[in-house]
This record gives sequence, structure tokens and C-alpha cells, in this order.
Amino acid sequence: MKTLIRNFSHTFRRFFTASILNILGLSIAFASFFVIMTQVDYDYNFNKGYKDYEKIFRVEVKPTPASDWQLWMPRPLCERIQTCSPHIKSISITYAFMSQVDYEINGNIFNETTCCGFGNFLETFQPEMISGSADVLNQPKTVLISESTAKRLFGTADAVGQSIFKDKQSSNNEWTIGGVYKDFPENAQIRNWIMMPNDPKENKDRWNNWNYICYIRLDHPDSAPEIEKLIEVIFRKHNPEYTSEENDSLPSSVVHLSPLTDVHFSTIANKSATSRTTVYLLICISFLIVIIATINFMNFSLAETPMRIKSINTQKVLGATTRSLRFSLIAESVLISTIAFMLSLIEVLLLKDSGLKDLVSAGLQPLEHPILLTITFCLSLLMGFLAGIYPSYYVTSFAPALALKGSFGLSPKGRTLRTALICIQFFVAYMLIIGVGIMYLQSRYIRTSDYGYDKDVIITGNMTTETQAQNDAVVNDLSRIPGVKGVAFSMFILSSADNYMNWAMDDNNTVVRFDVMPVDYHFLDVMGIHITEGRNFKPGDGDVYIFNEATRKKYPWLKVGQTAPDDHLIVGFCENIKYSSFRNDDNTQPMAFFIYGKNFERIGHQWQQTINVRVSAGVNKIAIIQSLQKTMEKFTPGHDFNFRFMDEVLDANYRNELRFTKQILLFSLIAIAISLTGVFGLTMFESEYRRKEIGIRKIMGSSTRQILYMFNRRYILILTGCFIVAAPFGWWIGQHWLQGFAEKTPVTPWIFILSFLLVTLITMTTITVQSWKNANENPVNSIKTE
Repeated sequence: MKTLIRNFSHTFRRFFTASILNILGLSIAFASFFVIMTQVDYDYNFNKGYKDYEKIFRVEVKPTPASDWQLWMPRPLCERIQTCSPHIKSISITYAFMSQVDYEINGNIFNETTCCGFGNFLETFQPEMISGSADVLNQPKTVLISESTAKRLFGTADAVGQSIFKDKQSSNNEWTIGGVYKDFPENAQIRNWIMMPNDPKENKDRWNNWNYICYIRLDHPDSAPEIEKLIEVIFRKHNPEYTSEENDSLPSSVVHLSPLTDVHFSTIANKSATSRTTVYLLICISFLIVIIATINFMNFSLAETPMRIKSINTQKVLGATTRSLRFSLIAESVLISTIAFMLSLIEVLLLKDSGLKDLVSAGLQPLEHPILLTITFCLSLLMGFLAGIYPSYYVTSFAPALALKGSFGLSPKGRTLRTALICIQFFVAYMLIIGVGIMYLQSRYIRTSDYGYDKDVIITGNMTTETQAQNDAVVNDLSRIPGVKGVAFSMFILSSADNYMNWAMDDNNTVVRFDVMPVDYHFLDVMGIHITEGRNFKPGDGDVYIFNEATRKKYPWLKVGQTAPDDHLIVGFCENIKYSSFRNDDNTQPMAFFIYGKNFERIGHQWQQTINVRVSAGVNKIAIIQSLQKTMEKFTPGHDFNFRFMDEVLDANYRNELRFTKQILLFSLIAIAISLTGVFGLTMFESEYRRKEIGIRKIMGSSTRQILYMFNRRYILILTGCFIVAAPFGWWIGQHWLQGFAEKTPVTPWIFILSFLLVTLITMTTITVQSWKNANENPVNSIKTE
């Protein structure tokens, strides 16, 4: 142990900067591995927190032969599924959309996510009840809440029998807590929401209302194929799209049961879903970063060989065995790696509450991930062992007489090995930078593209029951704020999702399907959407459409001034706009803006869920949002209306993609930084052991520029070769990421050029700075001391 500590401290003191950089590089690599793997663990174990999760499935259907797979189904179909086989042990019918609801409790307002369904729709997920029973969902005006929600709302988990008031306090809005369930894991499909029963009569026996999602629990996963066939018989029997077509034109499968563990990765109704390939890519990146740091460590140890060989072989002459010396060197390597691991934990703890937490979905508290923490520690031991095993064998492989005879320079084989190892580092750096560059281009393309409306001057916010009931007063008050140019209401926020409300109309046995955006008559003017034919909406309009040009192209018989197949008037057509996301091609997707009228009086003002405010260009964003919030609080005191500009809406819509881009960017920079520490260490040792050569070259007339060129030329060749090999792999990473988008950015050559110039410039700068001292040293000193 004394020898181990002495050797370590001696090396550390002599090459202090290189040693610090080496340990720092290893620690950052282990910290990066831990952070990345928390995201991998979050995704890989998604939905595995439910009891017997492998028995739970989600039902997916194709409503028409030409349509995509979807989740939404009519309630009668869900109820018939429940009785089609004894293998189905339970069924959950939930409303397709979660809602944010204001609840009043003891005079305080809480905005909570609420999940609605029929009967005990949690039976399939089998929550662990802390108090009460999940069966209370069969009773009206009774809800379930999670343990954390109970503590937040009431200060205690013992909340059974407590009352909450939906929207505002009155007997009609009172709901009773019937049970408290233990929190589900964060990475779960059904989360810690308020669970509320639907009206038992809602859409009873209505086959044309597709608003529900169905989950089932089977007695055994192997029963799934049989259940699929039984559901398919029911679905085809009650769906005219399949009974009216010839059998040979129908798809072979129209019903699919997705295991709950696959739902997180499914793009059905969620085109921004996490890809399994993305998870695998993150795993590869995490190991690549560790490997790069380990290569640096090995290079560092190999470069020490000329310095340590005399000491090692002196110990041989004094009686130390080769085996004991090798063990000591490997133990020293493992010790350094362990120190780096402990430092990495400190780094994670210091950064867990910083912007780093936005890069991953899971928490970054190391003790929350004991298995991952153990894996990272074992990995640090393994990397320390691997980084030390070859240098220990190499440095003890020389005969003592040869090693003690005199100076010992860098061997050709040693240089070849170190060059190969550093090539791996540059390869990874180039590959990641090119991939990130393509991702950046797509992100920029999303932000700077023409959306067909004036997104840069639009602020959106949420509406409450009180503001919906006083919409005219809301418009008047907001219009008085300096900088506000217009106010309009809509059901949805443009460009905020992949999927919106979809309607279907039957026109002479041809089904017309289109997305629908309920709005008021101000909406198109406020958003800056242009009419191409017909007129805009006007006061007094009701039950009227304005379709986009994609609708006219697909259904050319729809005309201005005529009624659609559902007897609602078509008053105009507008330009195609980017109303959903770049994951869809909105230029080909039919959609309509619609004003609710007498045929939808039952809805009232409930559709006015979003307020859209047009402001002057260049307005102070913070000040205008504060003014909007303050004005709206006159109608609903204490409520956060979540006003935000459209760039924040876009960030939310592309959250997964942007997070992945940031992950790759950060870890690419880390890979480059670690690689450069390797270059720094290698050039430091090379320049140290080539001092005599440098001195002779100076005496023979070589200038400082020529000496520096000698060092840089070798690395330029290495960098060029690594770039040529890495470029296709980086392009593949970027192209894989772009597959999730229907509209893609063109990949320009300058991404590749800039990536090459960036790494090359940084590397050349590092080499030049490191070699400058020896290149300018008096050659007499270098020859004399060599």
C-alpha cells in the first residue's frame, strides 16, 4: 500500500496538470454515464410499476381501411370487449383527454390533472390503497386521489371523507374523497391524478362518439392473440366501414392489443413518443464517453512508461516480482478510477438542481437509483482495471539491464497504439457533432418556418369557467392594455399537438374526415390567417365551416356557399397552415375552422378553453404577460392563466426532441473535452521526450513555426482520416432522428465542414499551446539534459 501511494503521489506531483485533467475527465465521464442512464432507466422501465404489468394491454383500432391506427373508441365497443372472453379479468374505459380542473379547498384554489372513466376504471391497474377503496368510483360524486395529492391538498394522507369543490364552492360542485391510493411511479401511463367517475349515461350505446381509451387486464399475456380476434369480430360487425367493403380490399388486421410496456414507445396518437432506438443510442453514448475517458487514462499510463521504467526495474533488481509490480500498477489505476467515481457523485449532487435536471425525466439524486449507483461504481472499477492492465504488462516487460542502461524513448509500437486509441476519440467526437448539427438544423427549421399565421406576435393562455361566462368583458378589458391588437377564443392552441378533434361526414358512401378547430369569429383575423375563397367569419355566424386548401384538394366537390354533408354551411376556404406539428404533413391533411351554433347549444361556452391575444411587434414580453395575467385575475382571483408566447408552445410540443438534442449536444461537448485532455496529455509527454530531437532541429536551422508544424501535421492527418470515417455515422444518427418528422430540413454540407473545422481548430490550438514551450526553449538546455 505504501508503494502504491508513493507511486501515485510521485506521478501526481510531477505531472500535476495532466493528472488533474485525467481524473477530471474520468469523473465527468462517470457522471455523464450516471445521468444518461437515469433517462434510460426511466424509459426502459416505463409502465413496469404496476402489479403484473405484463398482463395489461391497450386496445388500438383502425376505424377505416384507409386510416391510421388510433386509441379512441366508442363506449359500446369497450363494454362489449369486457364480456367477450373469460380471459379478460378487468377493463378500464377512460376519457381520451386529461383535463386541468380548478378545485376549491378551504378557500384555496388548486389546479389538478383529472382523469375520468366509467365504473372502477382503476381496477385494471390495481393501485395499492392506503385508505378507502377504488370501488367507490362506482358511486357518483366520489373521487380517488393519490397519497401525494392528499398531502398537498389537505396536509395529510388521511383524506377520506373530505370534500373538494370543482370550479367553485357550491352543493352542485361538491365531490367527496372516497379513497387514497399509493403514488404510482413517475414513469407510468396512469399517474397520480384525481380519478373521477363519468356520468353513467354519458354516450351510452352511441357508436358514433369516439372519445374513449380502453385498457384490459388478462389472466395471462399469451391470451392476447385470441382476444384480438374476438374483439375484431365485434369491431367489424358494428363498423359500417368494414361491412360495406369487399373483403379483399380490407386490411387483414383492424384490432391490436399493445402490451403496456410498449405504449411508451408507440407513436399511435403520440408521434413524439420515445423511440427504442433513441434509448439504445443513449446507452451507446454513455459507454462511448466512459470508453473515451478510459482511453485517455490508458494513454496517460502508457505515456508515463519512459518516466517510470527505471523505477519499476530498479524494484525488480531489488527483489520485487513481476507479478507484484503488475498488481501494484493495476491497483494504482483502480484507485485513480475510484477517486474519479467519488468525484463524479459530488458533481452530480452539485448539479442535480441546476439546468442539468431538465435534460432527463428522472430525478438525479444518486440514492434514488441504488442499482444504477452500484453499476456505475462497478464500471469505474472495471475501467480502472482495463486502463491499467496493458500499461502494467508493458512497463514490466523489459529486461532490467536494458531499462536501467540509459534513457528510454517512446517505442514505435507504443506510439501506434496511442494513435489508434486517440483516433477512436476523434471518431466519436465527429460523429456526435455531425448528428447534433443535423438536429440543430431541424430545430431551427421548426422555429423559422412559415406557419401560415403570425405566430411571433401571438400569446396564448388558459380560460376558466368564470372567464368563459364573461367572454365579452374579457375581450373589452384585455383590449385596453397597451400593445394588445386583438383577442380571440378557441378550443385548442395551434401547433401545440399532433392530434386534434377529428370529425367524419358521409357523402354518398364516401366518408369525409377532417380535423376540426372550434373558434370564434375573431380568430382568423387575430391569428393572421388568409382567406383564399369566400369570406371570413362574421358576428352572428353559427354552425359554419372555413376549410383549408388541403380539404378542397382532397374533396373537390365541397364548395363555398353550399352545405357540407352534415348540413353545416361552408363560407370559405383558407390557406394551409401549420396547425399541428412537423411530425405531420398539414399541407395534405384536411381541417376546418368551425363556429359552434344552435346545433351545439348544449356545449355553451365550454369550448372556449384557450384565449389568443395578438400583440404589437417588439412588445416587452414580460410586461405584457404580467398585464394580461393581472387583468384576467379580476375574473378568477389567484388563478394562473399560463400566458406564453408561441415559442414556448413549440418548445412544449417538441419537448422530447429538444431534450434529446440537448443531451446529445452536452455529451458531445463532454466527449470533445475529454478527447482534448487526451491530446493535451499525449502532446505533453511527446514533446517532453522529443526535447533532444527538437533541440537538434533548432541547431540545424528549424524555426519555431517548423517545429510546431511537425507536431500539428501528424494530428491533421489523424483528424482528416477520423472525419472521413465518422461523417457517414453522424449523418445516420441525424437521419434517424429526422424520421420522426413529416417535414424535414435539408442537410447542407456546411454542417460537415464546420464540424471538421471545429474539432480541428480546437485540437490544433491545444497542440500548439502545449508544444510552444519546448519549441522555443534554448536547444543547448534540451540537448544537455536529455
